Amino acid sequence: MSSSGGTTRNPGTARAWGWVEHLRAGGSTPWLEWTGEASARGRVLPGAQQLELLRRINLAKAASADRTLADRTLADRVLAAAAPGRGKPDLPLLGAAEPAFGPRPVDPADLPADELIRVATSVLAEDVVALGVGDSQPRSRGRLIRLPISLRRGYRVAGDPLMAASVRDHLTGRGRPPGGVGASSLILGGPLDQMLADVWTSRCFERGSSGWLEWLRFWRQRGELPPRIDLPALAARHQSQHGHVHVVLDDARLPALLGVRRLPPPVRPGADSAELARRIATVVGLLVPPEERAALMSHTVRPRMPLTEVPAVSVPEVHRDWVSSAAERMARQLSRAGYPVVGDPDAVVPTQWLPAGATRGQGDESVLSLAVQMLVDHNWKKEPR
Repeated sequence: MSSSGGTTRNPGTARAWGWVEHLRAGGSTPWLEWTGEASARGRVLPGAQQLELLRRINLAKAASADRTLADRTLADRVLAAAAPGRGKPDLPLLGAAEPAFGPRPVDPADLPADELIRVATSVLAEDVVALGVGDSQPRSRGRLIRLPISLRRGYRVAGDPLMAASVRDHLTGRGRPPGGVGASSLILGGPLDQMLADVWTSRCFERGSSGWLEWLRFWRQRGELPPRIDLPALAARHQSQHGHVHVVLDDARLPALLGVRRLPPPVRPGADSAELARRIATVVGLLVPPEERAALMSHTVRPRMPLTEVPAVSVPEVHRDWVSSAAERMARQLSRAGYPVVGDPDAVVPTQWLPAGATRGQGDESVLSLAVQMLVDHNWKKEPR
């Protein structure tokens, strides 16, 4: 390997540095098709993962209507980024100077999407920390609710975390934060497969999590459900602490319980968004304390991450018997406990399972596509959606 700024002697290394300069300038020619040369810019070539990610970014920029975002700063950040996690170390280019030891050289085009995601999350995590938390309170959207004092209803919401967060954010943004004298506790639920997907997705946008399938296996092996969707236990706790409680299993009747005409449906991020958030959270956790990570993921990443057409995660067939049994047991507990249940207790039992998601490889490609989209379009840094 040549020294910084010197003349590159090895033709393969000269070609590699030529490709680096091509990519830094916004080019997108694949490595095996590249023939130009250049002098070395440093002691060590960037890894194949970083170079291929930059090529993918350049391809996305070329298709974008606004190419002014394709700057050298982003290119240099990508080339210098680490690839965190338990994947492969930085890999040398096939056809460049052969290393005397270490990983075997590769054609960057053959790298799995997972290797590129690792580099992308490193850059995105730095962006998240730089943005900071800012104002974490939901903004007022539309006309504030000005009910007479006699008609205002205090409330608390628990249960399915995406549903509960949607209610809290919507009403807080209109001048009705949770709590208040005589507030009713509303335990929100639905089909158990949906609630499981919502809990895992929420964890990804809070403090990170294990992967979806690993997370499901954990709870199945324990023979338990995540505390946030153990509806009977939640109802018992809220009743002992606050008194009045309703278990709400019919979304259509929720607005009346809250004294509003309508509520927006909860936003359910797709499997690609949740997985990318999970990976970003892992890296953010290396940069800031745990409590700051939770705030950054909930109030900076989640409101800003672009929405996609990818469906949310779904329970694979191998786990459906366990989920059905747990849901039937929950329905019996709700029926016997005597809590006011708004809707049918059997609504927690899945009858139409969420559609099956993509396979591992296909899923990684959608995650990589979203990561590249965020790296290319800096608008996500400006305002929450």
